[in-house]
Amino acid sequence: MAKAKEYKIENLINTNIKCTCGKIHYAGIADIIIGKDVIKRIPGLLAKYRCQNLFLVADENTYRVVGEKVEKLLREHGFNLSVHIFQREKPLVADERAIGELLIHLNKDTDMIIAVGSGTLNDLSKYVSYKLHIPYIIVATAPSMDGYSSFVSPLIVGNLKKTFEVTTPQAIIADIDILKKAPLSMLQAGLGDMLGKYTGLCDWELTKIINGEYYCNWVADLVKKSIEKCINNLSGILERDEMAIASLIEGLILSGITMNLIGNSRPASGSEHHLSHCWEIMFLLSGKEAILHGIKVGIATVAITKLFHMLQNRQKIDFTTALDKIGNFDKQEWIQKINQIFQAAAASIIVMEEDSMKNSIESHRKRIKIIEKKWLDIIKTIDKMLPTTENIEKILLDIRAPINPIQIDIDADTFYNSLVYGKEVRNRYGILQLLWDLGLLEEFSREAVDYFYQKKPHNITLSKNKEKNILKQAKCFILDLDGTFYVGNKIIEGALSFIKKVKECGKTFYFFTNNSSKNARYYQDKLMKMGCPVQEKNILTSNQVILKYLTNSHKNKKIFLLGNSYLRDDFKSVGVKLVNDNPDLVVVGFDTSLQYQRISRACHYIKEGIPFLAVNPDLNCPVEEGFIPDCGSICAMITTSTGIKPIVFGKPSPYTLQYILDFTGLKAADIAYIGDRLYTDIAIGKDNEMITILVLSGETRVEDIAGSGFQPDLIFKSLKEIKILLDEIY
Repeated sequence: MAKAKEYKIENLINTNIKCTCGKIHYAGIADIIIGKDVIKRIPGLLAKYRCQNLFLVADENTYRVVGEKVEKLLREHGFNLSVHIFQREKPLVADERAIGELLIHLNKDTDMIIAVGSGTLNDLSKYVSYKLHIPYIIVATAPSMDGYSSFVSPLIVGNLKKTFEVTTPQAIIADIDILKKAPLSMLQAGLGDMLGKYTGLCDWELTKIINGEYYCNWVADLVKKSIEKCINNLSGILERDEMAIASLIEGLILSGITMNLIGNSRPASGSEHHLSHCWEIMFLLSGKEAILHGIKVGIATVAITKLFHMLQNRQKIDFTTALDKIGNFDKQEWIQKINQIFQAAAASIIVMEEDSMKNSIESHRKRIKIIEKKWLDIIKTIDKMLPTTENIEKILLDIRAPINPIQIDIDADTFYNSLVYGKEVRNRYGILQLLWDLGLLEEFSREAVDYFYQKKPHNITLSKNKEKNILKQAKCFILDLDGTFYVGNKIIEGALSFIKKVKECGKTFYFFTNNSSKNARYYQDKLMKMGCPVQEKNILTSNQVILKYLTNSHKNKKIFLLGNSYLRDDFKSVGVKLVNDNPDLVVVGFDTSLQYQRISRACHYIKEGIPFLAVNPDLNCPVEEGFIPDCGSICAMITTSTGIKPIVFGKPSPYTLQYILDFTGLKAADIAYIGDRLYTDIAIGKDNEMITILVLSGETRVEDIAGSGFQPDLIFKSLKEIKILLDEIY
């Protein structure tokens, strides 16, 4: 038997591997192709498989990224091709509705399904592939999860996430040129999923000790090697280095292969996945937008590692007390709690417990005797298998990934319930069940809540060295105006000295404002009067963003505009034709001279099907007296009347990001955006490498941060604090 380090992915598929564990391992995937520009090899593969009638599946995003290119390639090579593109306002969910949609559109003569996407599209395609006995190929669009090569498909059925044994793909196509362009959140998710192998492997070895479950040292070593390879190339993930991206996707694919080699998902998932699945159910029941699986797994890995080390550091375990406590287990009270927490999903969980009886007093007594006898082995395993909690946190922070449940909008009560009852969502032994066996689960869960919600503040304070490194990375600072540089007609203390320091450091700066009630010339005059002389070219506005779009994509179109004279002047200066009758487009800005008759006319045009565009999404504009309604509030009124939502420009739209990149000529990673609003200034950095810095001198309060889906890289009270840190660097 060769050692794990001698094996490459191509040596692990389509071949019988005789192992010292006594089993013959096999993973039935015909081809795994990882490299640059490898999508060109798809026609050749299909010819090898003798397939002609193809069904291509994508969603709107993955079709735009590479699906359209794959479709064109296949048509050029003469294949018969039908295409289905999922269209959703919210992220696609792998549920009964999506499966039914696929089945409806699938032609009966299809001999190969080609899925273009990552987690959800892969899970849907492999399930349909299994049910209809039609092979499928997956064209990966992001290194975001380890399910590409696995034989399981996690689906939402009856409000509960269930894992179905299905089939593996005929081939996996992982084009590095495509993968390295994936949103940052997907790269973070991929690494989070890999880190979960630490706790998953530890759970697996513990259940071997306690329950005598099958365990393969060689397979476990394969997984460890893949984790090490990803971590050794960690610095390259943010830079989208090809070697780092290749290591990440190889590790994720290898993880899926190991599930095939032993016939279950033990090498790839443990209690961290219990928490992730639990959170997914809770998000689904509450109507919250889904969070990427790997992002949840990364945070859950921090939490589970913390629980493992709390147990490792426990001075003494009272096994007699554990027997007494579990002996008083009240099943009816447990059922009541399960119904309360899991609601529509509760029935499935209760049935699962009836089948497994993992919480029965008899099962507990058998386990606790073994646990007491093997206690030293358990502690040695934790010590041998797991990094420190701080190390896991550091790895995630190094790629700017979240490490705390509050960063994905999980409150303390929900987090506590997930720790205490997360073990119920799957019948698999791990640290959560072990703590329950020891009568410590509730106590440890309370300590974990205290760790994340009290000892670890929601702004996830970084070390000063880390803050300095992030600021050093920035070549250019983009500053919001209202609430960041000034409030009303008063410059915020320290703002001018910050600008001066930026110049001294040899870095560039620009102002950017979403406030569409004024224009760049107005802001130049205003700043001059406040003692900040600046050239007009250094002032960027949402007006400029939408005008670039209109002049590029809707030249000579007639516009009905709701906006102040400054916005109208900007439109006229580039030759846009403003009309009151028969417009081609309706554009709404921050109109402080709003007239009811003009709003009514805008609503009429929009109801008639005229496209509706908004210059900026801000709900409120900060003024010295507080806040006044902004463009977003005006648009909300129109949407309430018409039922139509606008296409939005300004921050945080991708139109603004691209405008800034084109204007500065820099990469996103070279730019630090500084602002006071989470949903515009910080949101603009989501899914890309732009550094985001929140200042608490405007709209956002400290208590707002925890509940936001937009988490900044750095947080300061004001520009003055950033200047002080720059003084220490330069």
